[in-house]
Amino acid sequence: MIAADQMTGAIDTRVIWALWRREVTSYLRDRSQVFGGFSRTVLWLVILGFGLGATLREIEGYSYSQYILPGVMVLNVLFASMQSAFALVYDRKHGLLRQVLVSPAPLMSVTLGKLSGGATIAVLQGSIPLLFAPVIGVPLSLPGLLAAWAVMFAMGFALTGVGVVIALRLKGLQGFGSISNGVIQPLYFLSGSIFPLKGIVGGIGFLDIPQGLRDELRSHGIYAIGGGWVVELPLWLEVIVRANPISYQLDLMREALLGYHQLPQDLGLAICAGFPLAALAAAYWALSNIRQG
Repeated sequence: MIAADQMTGAIDTRVIWALWRREVTSYLRDRSQVFGGFSRTVLWLVILGFGLGATLREIEGYSYSQYILPGVMVLNVLFASMQSAFALVYDRKHGLLRQVLVSPAPLMSVTLGKLSGGATIAVLQGSIPLLFAPVIGVPLSLPGLLAAWAVMFAMGFALTGVGVVIALRLKGLQGFGSISNGVIQPLYFLSGSIFPLKGIVGGIGFLDIPQGLRDELRSHGIYAIGGGWVVELPLWLEVIVRANPISYQLDLMREALLGYHQLPQDLGLAICAGFPLAALAAAYWALSNIRQG
């Protein structure tokens, strides 16, 4: 008989590695997922970014394409995490999930392998928009990239865990469209990815001055030197944005890449640490119910 701790709470790095490698290898072989990440990036960052940027000109001293860059990265993370989790529906239908769950593999290791694989895929997908950063004038630094990758990994880990809980309740992949409309898009649009909670929009000329002077002005809270208007979300909408955990992780990424944030960074770091742990516990519980059933 297999010991209880061997089946549930123990950690086996070989199991974690095997499942992580399976997830990442499957992603690299699936050209449609890679294409999806590029197509979303082109649609949002290039077409909408430059299209709306012609009207909005600047947001808080950044071009619209620069401002939404972290948001497009988050959008790719959301889709990649959920798609990775929803692969469980296929695995369950074809008996692959059952084979893993009835094996001696510790359940915590199975959960960690699945979620870390999904998080890695999320980082790969989320990094695609960074290829366009030099084109839109966003300077990249190693500390900023490391911080952004860390946030994306934590976000991808948590969202994959949430996706596992949802996927195990579905009977078929046809439910992914509903989840996309009902979960992914609200999380994205209600995260401050498109417009700031409050900020100067449409200012003229700020992007034309030297980078060093721009940084100095920003340090004094100056984000426009001509024209523009202040936009502020309605109170009820601001409450929803502040209640969305993705908002804080997006804000951490915006600070890492642009040096600009609107939400408390300490709270963002706490959410970035706590959200993955809560999702890990939820995914472990959901998988344990399947194993026991």
